[in-house]
Amino acid sequence: MIAFLDNFFIYDPNQTLLTAAYNPWLVVLSVLTAIFASYIALQIVGQNVPESSPPITKYLVSSAASLALGCGVWSMHFIGMLSFELCTTVEYDKTLTIVSIIPSLLASSVALAFVSRPKISVTELTLGGLLVGSGIGAMHYTGMAAMQMSAFLRYDPRFFALSIVVAVVLAILSLWVRFRLEGLNLKSKWPSIISGITMGSAISGMHYTGMAAARFVGTVDPDLTTQTTNSTFLALAVSVITILFTFFAFGVNWFLRYRVLVNNLKISESRLRTIITTAVDGVISMDSQGRIRDFNRSAEIIFGYSDEEVIGKNIRELMPDPYYTGKEKDPETILSTGFARIIGTSKEVIGIRKDGSDFPVRLAIGHGKLSGEDLFVGFVTDISDRKMIENALKQSEQQVRSLIENIPGITYRCLPNQDWKTLFMSDACESVTGYPVSDFTKPGSARTFHQITHPDDRDRIRKEVDRAVFEKRTFTLEYRIFHKNGEIKWLWENGSGVFGGNGEVLFLDGVILDITERRSIEEALRKAKEKAELAAISKTSFLANMSHEIRTPMNAILGFTEVLLSDNLEKNQRNHLETVKSSAKSLLRLLNDILNTAKLEKGAVELETMDFSLFKLVAELKSTLGLSARKKNLDFEVLQEEGLPEFYSGDSLRIRQILMNLIGNSVKFTDKGKVTFKISRENGNLHFAIQDTGIGIQADRLDKIFEPFTQADVSTTRRFGGTGLGTTICKQLTELMGGQIWAESTLGQGSTFHVLLPLPLGKPRIEYKAQNGVKLPPLRILVVDDVEKNTELVRLLLENLGHTVSTAFNGEEAVKKVTAGSFDLVLMDVQMPGLDGRQATKVIRMHEAEENLSKVPILALTASVFEEDKNSAKDSGMDGFVSKPVDLEQMLAEMARVLGHSSSLQEEKISSFEKGLEWDPQRASFLAKELSTSFQRGSIEEKYLEEFSDLIRNKLENPEYQSFRSKIDQFEFEEAFSLLKNIITKLGLDRNIG
Repeated sequence: MIAFLDNFFIYDPNQTLLTAAYNPWLVVLSVLTAIFASYIALQIVGQNVPESSPPITKYLVSSAASLALGCGVWSMHFIGMLSFELCTTVEYDKTLTIVSIIPSLLASSVALAFVSRPKISVTELTLGGLLVGSGIGAMHYTGMAAMQMSAFLRYDPRFFALSIVVAVVLAILSLWVRFRLEGLNLKSKWPSIISGITMGSAISGMHYTGMAAARFVGTVDPDLTTQTTNSTFLALAVSVITILFTFFAFGVNWFLRYRVLVNNLKISESRLRTIITTAVDGVISMDSQGRIRDFNRSAEIIFGYSDEEVIGKNIRELMPDPYYTGKEKDPETILSTGFARIIGTSKEVIGIRKDGSDFPVRLAIGHGKLSGEDLFVGFVTDISDRKMIENALKQSEQQVRSLIENIPGITYRCLPNQDWKTLFMSDACESVTGYPVSDFTKPGSARTFHQITHPDDRDRIRKEVDRAVFEKRTFTLEYRIFHKNGEIKWLWENGSGVFGGNGEVLFLDGVILDITERRSIEEALRKAKEKAELAAISKTSFLANMSHEIRTPMNAILGFTEVLLSDNLEKNQRNHLETVKSSAKSLLRLLNDILNTAKLEKGAVELETMDFSLFKLVAELKSTLGLSARKKNLDFEVLQEEGLPEFYSGDSLRIRQILMNLIGNSVKFTDKGKVTFKISRENGNLHFAIQDTGIGIQADRLDKIFEPFTQADVSTTRRFGGTGLGTTICKQLTELMGGQIWAESTLGQGSTFHVLLPLPLGKPRIEYKAQNGVKLPPLRILVVDDVEKNTELVRLLLENLGHTVSTAFNGEEAVKKVTAGSFDLVLMDVQMPGLDGRQATKVIRMHEAEENLSKVPILALTASVFEEDKNSAKDSGMDGFVSKPVDLEQMLAEMARVLGHSSSLQEEKISSFEKGLEWDPQRASFLAKELSTSFQRGSIEEKYLEEFSDLIRNKLENPEYQSFRSKIDQFEFEEAFSLLKNIITKLGLDRNIG
């Protein structure tokens, strides 16, 4: 290693060295060669090669640039060597000379690889400069090693190291300059020129620094007159290589430019053809004579011709433009007339389709020369739709204008400023305000709508409009203005904001109507409404008082009738009492109808929606009303749609009331024939139809049949009786449920009443069924009523059941007896003179609270049927409610409830589809006896029948059970009684029947 260094570097400064000189022109030529080669290489590598180019193209560009730069560096070196004149004979080893180009090519590849990058980091810049500088140095010293001469070639270590440093630093500088210049947005050639100068200077600098490091040890050749080297070979090689790489570089550059131009041309042509082919507008090219040269697809669609049909024909066949007469022959004339007049502009003309129909088109003409020939290009757009839209817009504008002019009020547009500056206002302004439109809209006008608005309304209007604009919604106002004549006018205004793209409000648009007359009418209506409400209150108060006053004596009549009927009476006496009882109940039904109508008109009736069984409801109606029909020898037929669901959700009590009224009327007004009850389901609604063969209704009375106290005619009322409230209640209840009711009738043939109810499907419902026979232990009961006969009636009823009964005739007496005695229950009348039932209850409750006593159950005993009276009683501290006339079973059930004797009610859950109850022979015997009695007198005890049916269902074979029920449903009571006796015997119930 040391021997190699001794042969490479010179350490003895006293050794004999040869002197040398440089040819300045060749030095300049070597530097220019390096700069030229660098510029050419950078120019080549800077070409924009399309991304879609194949990899071979990119490789070819890179190789050409590298070869150009590498050969340039190599050429610069040997031209520089030619400029070096040494006083000894110098020859070059051909192999090393050629091999020395390899480091140059590698260095060039590295340099250009870094240059071609879009960005470069400091690390990459340093690494690139190091590799490039090392490559150039390797090429230089390899070329120097090819020198063959009598002297020895040695290097000064310091200058040798300096040459390497110079090569690396200048390489880094040249790469940095390249990227720095790219960021300065200079003209396209300047970055390559400056970078080429920098890189060429770096190559030359390294070469001549390396030459400065060279030391030639030896003596001057005395026979050397001129430098005799193989310079002929060297010069020829350098020249040939320089020419070759120059031509090769330009060839590659020209080839790449040619490829790019051809590719761009193809793309441009393809793009143009695509645009023309896919253009929505028709594109037609013509020569100077108007002959069609090209006709695109859109033009074919517009005119209906194919391109083969029109190519070569005159454009006049498609567009007989008024400027084009067809007489023009020479190009100059055509250019100055006809279509040439609209070159660069557009014009609306008439086109003619293949079928001969004309249509409006917009035509734009362009002019150019192709191979010295004039060429016109027409762009055609079918504007038929646009013309239709324009016509529609014109009509719409006329309609809007007409609408604005005929609106019975003001239409306006104003600014959202403090005074609502008006921009537009319709002519109705003058009729509404008394001022002409110009007073509000003319420039400089001082009058605004804000000024004529009543001062008390201005702030309210401002707040409401601001709130509506903020929430981006419409606003509706009613306010007052001062008319020009001084009158106050009421206006109604509806408007909204018009917003810009950034959400800011630009205008306010709206309509203003004069509602002065309407406000006067409203005021009159308000007063009338107050009178009507006062009349309704009076009517309600009257009905409440009438109900109480009628029900009080009715309580005594019905109650004492029941007491008398419970004794052993002669047949004649019993018949008279039954007549009294029946008449009293008829009067009570009349009273209930009147009260029902009053409550419905008042809106005091609330529906109780729950799931119920339609089949059970129909069976009850058939059982109850079928008996009435049978008594009149009428057929009563129930027809149910096949597949009709059983369970629905609704107010079954009100539905029962509707159907009872309508079917009852059909039975009442039918003397012979039949009554048919049809049930079907239509579009989610239940459709009930009650058809009869009765007397029918006159056509002119049909619309009034649902009005209160209305019947077919006066003779009907005299013949059949009734109040005419039944159908009214049906209509009110049907409409309350959201349904419809109507009637169809033919006088003398019969009628059909239809009820359509929107009832959703329900679910099988668990019901609670209370068995008969409420039993209470002996109780101490206080009965309070200001009517002595009422207290006497209740006392008799309760004492017959074994209870101890005390009486009081006013609230004060009741309070004294309750606070002094010990009672299990109090039956308290509500309306009494002096201290009434509610006040007495409150006093009793206060006493119980003060003395820490247990609460005595108190039941309201009243003839009132209004819900608010029940709520009032509850609020006063009462625990329950018993209506007058007194129903003993209902009263006992309520007593048992408040006393907590729920077991006495023997409540048990049953499902509407349950197959039977637990067998109870004693109960079954009792029910069988009651049913036998009812069958013998030709009637049905519904409550006993249903319970008995549930008990025996699982005890009988299904055919036997169904036969029994069928006879009952058909009101064949004799056959039903016969089957019942068989059942009693079969089940052994006769042993329990005394």
